[in-house]
Parts: sequence; structure tokens; C-alpha cells
Amino acid sequence: MASSSNWLSGVNVVLVMAYGSLVFVLLFIFVKRQIMRFAMKSRRGPHVPVGHNAPKDLKEEIDIRLSKVQDVKYEPKLLEEDDARLLQLETPGNQHCYNYLYRMKALDAIRASEIPFHSEGRHPRSLMGKNFRSYLLELRNTSTPFKGVRKALIDTLLDGYETARYGTGCQ
Repeated sequence: MASSSNWLSGVNVVLVMAYGSLVFVLLFIFVKRQIMRFAMKSRRGPHVPVGHNAPKDLKEEIDIRLSKVQDVKYEPKLLEEDDARLLQLETPGNQHCYNYLYRMKALDAIRASEIPFHSEGRHPRSLMGKNFRSYLLELRNTSTPFKGVRKALIDTLLDGYETARYGTGCQ
């Protein structure tokens, strides 16, 4: 009997209760975290969707208009005619490098050029969202209205466009 009372001593009981409560707390934290994780995954993200409590017609209208946003394309003009930065080019005392202004002017000039950007026989339009270099290479290699234009001229235009777009050095 003496050995059984030693087994149930006060220290052993306290340790078993401490370990039991520790396991209970850890399980509670883990289960709560998993529940929150799955609750966040089940929605369309952690935020409330657009038009959450709106009528069905309004939700559909919102979705239609939000899907149209991806099709909006706009290329702003880089330099206006009365831009103050153009005055830096005309100042005779300035010896600084203003190649970026010439590059901006070149890109604006290409957008405003008379090169017909025909796409599937439609009216001329800008090549927003398309690769201008690949368009010019295709133009050079196929039979197009530019048949009479020398390939060297298109190559020069391609090189100038690439230099204007990506060039950074001062000369």
C-alpha cells in the first residue's frame, strides 16, 4: 500500500493537471486557428465583396462595369507643346544631358505619326497594349501598303524607337 500512496502524491497530481491543461490550451488555439483559416478561405478574400448587400440587378451591373475596366487603354501624351521642361532645351547656357526629353518627344511623334496601324482591316488606330517593334517587323516582312518603303528606312525607325524607349546614356 505504501507504493500506491507514493504514486498518487501531490506533486504527481499537480504535474498531470498542468500537462492536461497545457494540452487543452494548445488544442484550443490550434482548432480556433484552423476554423479562422477555413472561414477566410471560403469567402472571396478577407474583405467584403463589392455590392455585398445590394440587389441582384445592381450586383450584375457592378460586375459588368468592373469587367469593362480591363479593356480601357489610354496612352497619355508624354510632353505637351507648352511643357516647362521644353524650355530647358532652348536655354543656350545649359550643358546638361536632356536625352530623356528627346526620347519623350520621339515616342509622342511615333504615336502621332501617319503610320496606318491597320488591325484586321479596321481604321487606323494606335497600338496600345501591343508591341510596336513586332508590328514594324511584320510590316517590313509582309506585303502591305508600305511595299515601296525601303527596308533600311523601317530598320532605322526601329533602331530609333528602341533607343528612344530604352536609351539612357548621355552623349
